[in-house]
Amino acid sequence: MKRIFMVGYSTDKGGVEAYIVNLCSQLPKEKYEVIYDWPTMKIDGKTWIRPKNRHNYLAYRNFWKQFFRENHFDVLYYNTCDIVSIDLLKFAKKAGISVRIIHSHNTGNQLGIDKQMSLPHRMMERSNRKNINKYATYLLACSKSAGDWMFGGHQYQIIHNGIDLFKYKYDLKRRDAVRDEHGIRSERVIGCIGRLDPQKNPIYAEKIAESILKKDSQAKFVFIGDGELSDEVKSIVKANKLEEKILFAGAVDNVNEWMSAIDCLIMPSLFEGLPFVLVEAQAAGLPCVVSSTVSKEADFTGVLQFIDLDVGEDAWAEAALSACDNARKDYLQNLIDAGYSIENTAAEVCEIIESVEK
Repeated sequence: MKRIFMVGYSTDKGGVEAYIVNLCSQLPKEKYEVIYDWPTMKIDGKTWIRPKNRHNYLAYRNFWKQFFRENHFDVLYYNTCDIVSIDLLKFAKKAGISVRIIHSHNTGNQLGIDKQMSLPHRMMERSNRKNINKYATYLLACSKSAGDWMFGGHQYQIIHNGIDLFKYKYDLKRRDAVRDEHGIRSERVIGCIGRLDPQKNPIYAEKIAESILKKDSQAKFVFIGDGELSDEVKSIVKANKLEEKILFAGAVDNVNEWMSAIDCLIMPSLFEGLPFVLVEAQAAGLPCVVSSTVSKEADFTGVLQFIDLDVGEDAWAEAALSACDNARKDYLQNLIDAGYSIENTAAEVCEIIESVEK
């Protein structure tokens, strides 16, 4: 049995976490044991408490060197949204881990928003991008744009964000159950699903919601997710006395049910890789209005409408309300043909692991 150290899982319920959960659920348990990178890890009877960050680099480095020296792993699978740090790949190589995979899930760096990335960070990113092949044995990306951004001119392989497609199929009973639970009747409902952080642009999403409500006073808007900007967005909604119209579901475990309950999904993100939520939405046949910063690779069904961020919230609101009236269609076969079943994704990852070892 091969042991995989899986990096990238966290308490967030975002796309990377969903990818890891979906992938690991399909890896043959008789062939692979998955150990997740976690603040506290118990491995072979020993408890490991990893450093929270790299601020004390000496302690950070010593921990990971000892960790990889004392624990046997056949594979390091490093899921990441940036390339500022590839230390774990370096430590894993020095420890003799033969299969070292880095998987890009983004097309931009959160630190780069509002030009916050410092010169040292930019230099580190540039150096890591140049030298990535020295430490990783395989480069993966969720899309071409994510691979081009993270790996520059290096060769990489696209691995689709596979999901349990039939779990997301539109279901009228689920729709009615979620709407009844939240006091929603026949109103048009627009949703924004994802972390409430700068990359996802939730402040702008709230402005779009206000414009929607001005155009249709019976409509409702729901944020599904949580994050660092959650309190700020809620404060804006409260100040505008829109608490009954703009709902906050928080981080939920039933995103698939919400996909049936809402009528349109908006995504005004500043940048993305290939958003997991858009794969899920298309499996549900849910109309989507998304930022033109999102890769066109994400549209395999024709339900995505791309809009520039600078056209203004009124244009976004009109597009969302119009999309609400589009009839749902079954696109599951389109997604299967495009390689977005989790079974296909898991098979590709297993093939990569075995081929690298050879």
